Amino acid sequence: MAGISASLADHVTAESGKIEKSPDAFPENRRNASAKPKKIIVAGAGIAGLCCAYELMKRGHEVIVLEASGRHGGHVYTAHDGLSDGLYGDYGQEHITKPGYDKYWGYIKEFGLEALPYPRRKNLVRRIGGKFYTEAMLTDPAILKNLGFNEKEADYLSKHPWSDLELLYKSPYLDRFTDEYQPFGLGYDELDKITMADLFKKDGASKTAMGFMSGEGVSALASLWGSAILKLRGVPLSPTELFRLKGGNQMLPNAFAKRLGERVLLDTKVLSIVQGLSGVTVTCKQHDEEKVFSAEYLVNCIPLTTFRNIPIEPALPAEKQYIFDNVTYDSYQRFVFQASSKFWLKDGLSINMELNHPDLWEVWQSADEVDTTRVIVLGTGAGGISPQRALAAFREVYPGKRDTIEQAVSKDWTKDSYCPSCERTAFPIGEFHKFWPLIMQPHGRIHFAGAYADNLNWGTEAATRSANRVAAAIHEA
Repeated sequence: MAGISASLADHVTAESGKIEKSPDAFPENRRNASAKPKKIIVAGAGIAGLCCAYELMKRGHEVIVLEASGRHGGHVYTAHDGLSDGLYGDYGQEHITKPGYDKYWGYIKEFGLEALPYPRRKNLVRRIGGKFYTEAMLTDPAILKNLGFNEKEADYLSKHPWSDLELLYKSPYLDRFTDEYQPFGLGYDELDKITMADLFKKDGASKTAMGFMSGEGVSALASLWGSAILKLRGVPLSPTELFRLKGGNQMLPNAFAKRLGERVLLDTKVLSIVQGLSGVTVTCKQHDEEKVFSAEYLVNCIPLTTFRNIPIEPALPAEKQYIFDNVTYDSYQRFVFQASSKFWLKDGLSINMELNHPDLWEVWQSADEVDTTRVIVLGTGAGGISPQRALAAFREVYPGKRDTIEQAVSKDWTKDSYCPSCERTAFPIGEFHKFWPLIMQPHGRIHFAGAYADNLNWGTEAATRSANRVAAAIHEA
C-alpha cells in the first residue's frame, strides 16, 4: 500500500500539513485498506465525527478530527464530578433500543462494551391533571373516558401501550411508504402543507388525545414518514426495551477516541473553510494559535446552527445555505439527583415518572450497577432552571411521603458553548422538499454526518448511520 503502513497511524501536523508516522495502538482495526488513501478532515468530535473518522481510518485513509471544545463526545457525556461512591450521570444520550440502533450494537460487540437493560419506560407513572396514574389505571376504559378520550381511543388504549396512541390514527397511512429514504411521490405530498395535529383532528381525534400526541407544528407528511421508517425497521413508536452502556454511554465515544489516538485534536476551533476542485483548506484556532489544515475532503459533524456561522468560500449554493439558515434543533437540561436510598420503594412507587411540571418533565433511575446503597435519579427539564429549583419541583409533586435526595447537579445544554442543540426538530410546514434529501447530500468536497443528516433524528442511531454512509461514500469516491 503506497505511502502508508498498516501498523502506523497517520497524523497531519498543523504546522506543515505533512504526514507524520506514530505507533498505532490498535493495528487490528486497520482493514479493508484503500489502495489510494485519501486525506480527510472531520469537523466535530461528537459520536458522528468519531465514528466517521474511525471508519475512514479502518479503510486506510489519513484522517484528523478537529474539536473546538476540550472534550470529545459532544452530547454523549457521562460525568462523575460532584457525585459520591463511584456514581455517575449521563448528561446527554439517554439510551439505545433493541430492535433499532443496529450500527451502535455492532460497535458494542466490536469494542467489547457491555449493554445493560434500562427499564426507564417500564412501570411508568404519569401525572395528568395533577393526579398520578399507573400503567394499569390507564388501560381502564372508564378512567380513559373520564380523562376525555373518545370511545375509539379508550378501546384502543385498553389493548395497546399508551405510547402507541398515535398509531391509532397513523397506521392507515403507513403501508404506502416502502423506501425509508423516499417520502415523496406517494400521493401524500399535499400532507406537507398541514400539521399532523390537523390530520389527527380531521380523522376524529379527541381534544384529550391531541394533547398527548406530538402533532403541533409538525408536517403531517414528515410525521407519517418518520413513523413509517420505524415500522419498516421493526421498531416501536416509543420502544420500552431500552439499554445503556455499563459505566455510562460515553464509553462508546471513548472507545472511538482511544483508537483514533492523536488524530483527535481538541481545543481546535474551525474558523473558516475554503473549498477547491481537488480539496478543502480549513483555518482553525488551536490553543490560541491559528493553524491551517488541508485535505481532499471535509466531513462536517458540527450542528448546523454552529456550522452556518463559519465562513465558507466559495459561498454555498442558495438552496444549501437555506437549509443551514433555517434548520432548528431542540435542547434541554439534564438534572442528576443523588439520593441515599431507593426512597420510592418504601412508598410503593415506581421512580419512572412523567411529572409534567414546567421545571421538571420526567425522572428515572440510572447507574444502578454501581455497588453502593446510594442511587442516581436522572431528570430532564428546560434550560435556565437551577438544580435546586428542579429538586423543589420534584418535592412539590412527588406522591410519596419523603425523598432521601442529598444533592442535585445539572448540565444545561442550552448554555453550552459548543453543542447547545440536541436533535433536529421538524422542518417548516410546506417546506419539507427544501430540506430533504439535500440536508444529507454532500456539496463538492464537503460531506455531512450527524443526527441531523439522516432520515430520523434519532440521536446516536442517526449519527452512526450517517457516519457510516459518509465514510463509505468517500472511500468509494
